[in-house]
Amino acid sequence: MLLGIDVGGTFTDAVIVSEGKVLAATKTATTHSDLLQGIFCAIDTVLRDAPGTIERVTLSTTVVTNSLVEGKTDPVGLVVIPGPGLNIEPLLPAKAVLLSGYVDHRGRETAKLIKQEIDEACKLFAGRRCFAVSGKFAVRNAALELEVSREISAKAETEHVTAASQIAGTLNFLRRTNSAYFNAAVWRRFSGFAAAVEGALKARGIDAPVHILKADGGTMPLAMAKDQPVEAIFTGPAASVLGIMAIGAAQGEAVSLDIGGTTTDIALWRDGRPLFAERGAAIGAYPTAVRAFWLRSVGIGGDSWVRRDNGKLLIGPGRIGPAVAAGGTEPTVADAMHVAGLADFGSKQAAYQAVARLAEAGQTPEQAAIEVLDSAAQIICAAIQEMLIAQQTRPVYTVNDMVNTQPFTPHTVIGVGGTAGGLAPLVARHLKIECQVPDNGAVANALGAAVARATTDITVRVDTERRVIAVPELGLQEKLPHKASSLTEVRRLAEAYLSERSGRFGIIPEEVETIYEEEFHLVRGFQTTGRIITCRKQVKPGVLMHVH
Repeated sequence: MLLGIDVGGTFTDAVIVSEGKVLAATKTATTHSDLLQGIFCAIDTVLRDAPGTIERVTLSTTVVTNSLVEGKTDPVGLVVIPGPGLNIEPLLPAKAVLLSGYVDHRGRETAKLIKQEIDEACKLFAGRRCFAVSGKFAVRNAALELEVSREISAKAETEHVTAASQIAGTLNFLRRTNSAYFNAAVWRRFSGFAAAVEGALKARGIDAPVHILKADGGTMPLAMAKDQPVEAIFTGPAASVLGIMAIGAAQGEAVSLDIGGTTTDIALWRDGRPLFAERGAAIGAYPTAVRAFWLRSVGIGGDSWVRRDNGKLLIGPGRIGPAVAAGGTEPTVADAMHVAGLADFGSKQAAYQAVARLAEAGQTPEQAAIEVLDSAAQIICAAIQEMLIAQQTRPVYTVNDMVNTQPFTPHTVIGVGGTAGGLAPLVARHLKIECQVPDNGAVANALGAAVARATTDITVRVDTERRVIAVPELGLQEKLPHKASSLTEVRRLAEAYLSERSGRFGIIPEEVETIYEEEFHLVRGFQTTGRIITCRKQVKPGVLMHVH
C-alpha cells in the first residue's frame, strides 16, 4: 500500500492507494502552529480505515515554501567565486562575499583561491550555521567550489554547506547561486521536520521508505531531500498535477484548476502532459535552477475572505478563517457556494446570514452569492488568460519551438480540490469550454503524492580535446575514457552515472529520458580539434499507476 499526504494551506489530505484503487482517504484541518499534528491526525485516520503494510510514504509538504514566504529561514553565509564578467551581486537575495579564483568556460583553473579571503569570509559570517558556495563554471570543474566548501566546514562553526554545482548541474550562474542560497536557508528547518517525521512514523510502526515530492512531479527519498530541500518548493501544485495524471483526466489541450481553501493553482496541459517552466522555478523575484511545472497560483479558494469596500465586491487574496457555515466570522466563497446550492456543509442558516451581509440594496442573498461566485471565476479566468498570452509570446529556444508555433487553445477545464465542484464549471462557462470534475478530485493532491515516481537526474559534460569528463552532481571530474568521444557514447555514460546515483538512494531507473543535450565542435586554425558534448538525463517523473 502507498500512503500519500498533502499539506495544504487549509487542509491536510491523506490517501492510501493499492493496485490502482483508493482504499482510504481523509481531509483534515492543517495545523499551522504544528504541521506534524495535522499530518499524523490524517495518517491515523486512513490507517484505521485501511489497516495493512505501508510500502512507501510520500509527503507533499509546505514546510519549504512556507519557510521562504514567511521569512522563517536561517541567515546564510553566501560565498561566491564569480571570476571576471557580469557582476551578479546586486541580483542576489543576500549580501555575498566574493572570492578570488576562477575556472574558465572550458573548466580550466586559471586563477587560484586566496585562503586568507576564505578565512575572512568565515569571520564575517561567524555564528551562521549554514553556508552556500557558488562558483562560475563550477559545473564544468567544481574543484574551487568544493575546496571552499571544505575550508568553510573546517574553519566555521557550520552545520551545513551547500555547493551550488551539486544542486544543479546546468549552466546559468545566477540561477545556481540562488538555488544554493535558498537550499541553505531552509536546510535546518527542513532537517528538523524530517527528523520529526521519521520519529513519529517509527512510533506508529511504519517502517517504510519516506519520500518528499519535488516541484517537477517526481519524488526524492528523505535522505536526498535532507541535502536538497529546495527541490521541495511548490510541491502542492505539483501534487495536484500528478493526481490529475493518475486519474487520467487530461486529454488534448487543457487547463487544470486545483481549487483549495486558500488558492487556486493553474496548470496547462498538452497531450496528457503538463507544461514545464522553460528555465526553472522562481522564488519571489529570484530565478532558480529548480525544475518545475509551469504553474500559476491565484489567491482564490473556498475560504477566501469576501467583503465590500465602498460598494465594490472584493474577494481574497487572503483568508480570515473558515467559512461562517463552519464556525468562521467573515463571509467566504464557500458560504456563497452554500447559498447557491453548490455545497452542503455546516450551518446553512449561518451561510445565508453571512452572504446577506454582502447583499446590496434590493439584492437577495442568492443574487449576492451568484455575484461572489461569478467574480471569483472571473479572477481565475484572468489568470488563465495571462498564462495563455505568456505561452503564445514565450521566447524561442529550440528549432522545435520555431516549427511548432500553433497557439495553445484549451478545450477543457479540469477541476480538482475541495472547492472545484462549485467554481470549475463557472470558469469553464466563462471560457466557453467543457468542464470535468473527476472522481477523487477532492483529494487529488494526496493521491498524486502517493503514486508519484521517484526520480533523480545527472549531467555529463565531455571535453574531447582536453580528454576530461565532468559530472557536477557527483562532484566528479576525471580523465575521459578513450571510447567516449561521440554524443552516442556520452549518452551511455550519462545513463551509467544516472544508474549509479539512483542506486545510492534506492531509486529504480525504469524509464529514463533526455532533458538536454548539445554538441559543439572546437575549431583552431580552420581544423576541428575536438568537441564539447553535454547530456543531461533523468529518471522520468510521472506516476507509478493509474487510479480508477
